[in-house]
Amino acid sequence: MAYNQDNIQGSWFKIIESCGNLGGVSLMKENFTTAWSEDSIRFISTPSTFAHSNLFYVQEIGHFHTLPGYFTEREGLDSYLIAYILRGRGQLTYRDNSYSLGAHQLFFIHCDSHHHYATHPLEPLELLWVHFHGSASSAYYKQYAASHEPVLQQNNESPVSTLLRQTLQIQQQRNAATEFLTSKLLVELLTEIVLSAQQIGLSESDKPDYIDAICQTLTSRFTESISLDELAREHAVSKYHMAKRFKQYTGFSPHEYLISIRMTHAKERLKYSEMPVSEIAVTLGIDNVSHFINLFKDRTGDTPLVYRKKWQRPR
Repeated sequence: MAYNQDNIQGSWFKIIESCGNLGGVSLMKENFTTAWSEDSIRFISTPSTFAHSNLFYVQEIGHFHTLPGYFTEREGLDSYLIAYILRGRGQLTYRDNSYSLGAHQLFFIHCDSHHHYATHPLEPLELLWVHFHGSASSAYYKQYAASHEPVLQQNNESPVSTLLRQTLQIQQQRNAATEFLTSKLLVELLTEIVLSAQQIGLSESDKPDYIDAICQTLTSRFTESISLDELAREHAVSKYHMAKRFKQYTGFSPHEYLISIRMTHAKERLKYSEMPVSEIAVTLGIDNVSHFINLFKDRTGDTPLVYRKKWQRPR
């Protein structure tokens, strides 16, 4: 359903069902003005049971040309919100911190926490926005929030506005493909935003030489026990600084990078050899077979023997 509204103000306290294991209710609070122009668009969507359980889905989406006095304030809503500022100025308050809003900026928040955003009285906002949920929404949000503040600057080449426009357009063409295409676009949108946040201040030209060198060392010497202290001494750098920079550029701590390499070799041996699990563990540099089994199960969901049975052909 897409609609425009006159400039009115509303305020309510709404009881919504809790998703907690114990059931019960939680309080959703919202206060707002519908101060936007007649050519603004707001579309409310109701996902199918399948989409609700398996896909990313739109709850509401819109393109607003706001008027002076526009604001929204809420908390207690189980929804994620991405808003992209096309032009104008405004202010966001989120979790007791305030942020200025301007053109080519976006904000990504979880609406369960208290937030308030409003337009500047002299330069009203034009913004694209989407409320969404489903699938791994919380995981994407946590990854974003761990690396950046809610407001993120974008450059002129950013695809975020295009992805939001496409998502809005698809909502108005309801057919069998709509929910799958919506989920695909939301994944692209979230991927772009999370990667953009993580890469702030990072560039290949500024990457320390020791990052690639450590990757090569861990790859070629994965059977050895290599400590952070040893790597730091080899490259004459603080181990804490080295570990932080390594994770920034690779997405892994040195320890997790090594484990990932070892698990990849373990999969190959389990699939293409008859080597006993205990022997495989030793060839990977892991002396304790129980520890190896736990590492493997944590990262694949299966024990080594179950993984082997799934992949090896019956004789």
